[in-house]
Amino acid sequence: MNASFVKFLLVTLVLGAGVVGGMYWVAGRGSGGRQSITAEQENQYIADAQLADSLFRQLKKTDPVEKASEFSSVRFQLEETIGRLGKSYAPDSLFSQITGTTGQNYQKLLDLVALQTTNRQSQTSAKAQIKSQLDGLTAGVQALQTQVMLKQASLDNLRAMKASQRP
Repeated sequence: MNASFVKFLLVTLVLGAGVVGGMYWVAGRGSGGRQSITAEQENQYIADAQLADSLFRQLKKTDPVEKASEFSSVRFQLEETIGRLGKSYAPDSLFSQITGTTGQNYQKLLDLVALQTTNRQSQTSAKAQIKSQLDGLTAGVQALQTQVMLKQASLDNLRAMKASQRP
C-alpha cells in the first residue's frame, strides 16, 4: 500500500470521527425538533466504509488478467458499497454530505484502479505484439543469413570451376 493511500484513509477516518463527534455534541445540546442520525445508521456507515477499504485493497491486489472473475466480483461488491455510501443514511443534511463525499472518494479510487487495469492490459498486449514482431524479424534475418550462405557457396563453386578451367 502506498503512503498517499494510507494518508487518505487516516484523514478520512479522522475527519469522519471529528464530524460525527461534532454532530453528537450538537445533538446533545438539543436538536430542536431536527432528526439526527441513529446509532444504527452510524454503525452501518462505518461498516460500509470499512468494507469499502478492504474491498479496495483486495481489488488492488487482484490481477485482472489472471483472475478476471474474482476481479469483476470484487469490483461489483465495491460498486455496491460505494452506492450505499453515496446515498444518505438519514435526513440529517450534514451526515448526508459526509456519506456522499465518502462515496465520491471511493468512486474516484475505483476509477483509478480501472485506469491502472486498462494500462496494465494494454501494456501486456503491446509486449505480446512487440514479441511477435521480434520473432518475425528474427525469422527474416535467419532466412537472409541462409540465402547469403547459399550465395557464398555458389560463388565459391563458380570460382573453383573457373580456376579448374584455367591451364
